[in-house]
Amino acid sequence: MITPNKKEQRFIDAYFECVRFTEDSIRTKFCEVWEREQTIECLAFMVYAECYLSDDAIEQAGHDFWLSRNGHGTGFWDRDSSYYGDHIRDWLQRKAEQFGESDALYEEIDADHWQRLRADYPAIERRV
Repeated sequence: MITPNKKEQRFIDAYFECVRFTEDSIRTKFCEVWEREQTIECLAFMVYAECYLSDDAIEQAGHDFWLSRNGHGTGFWDRDSSYYGDHIRDWLQRKAEQFGESDALYEEIDADHWQRLRADYPAIERRV
């Protein structure tokens, strides 16, 4: 079991806060497997980025990782140099995009979301 350090946990918490904000959903309980996968991806991103992130920018970086990887039209590239230097900002943006997009999955998946998943991943079978 991996236990995130304090800086990593702040990043992870901010990431999931941003997911909830952008999804604008009343559902708050994520699918356990999806949440674990996202935590692992946050930690993997932090392996590359942690040394470039100040303690003051760590929460913003958690938000920007979700926004950047999913093409929300804002993210690392959209911040001024008070968060990240220009060179670092562009590098963080490219690194986030390499992780690819992610759809939030909830404990209870609605029928429309399930159909979109099936279109992307035809091998997924729904358990009833």
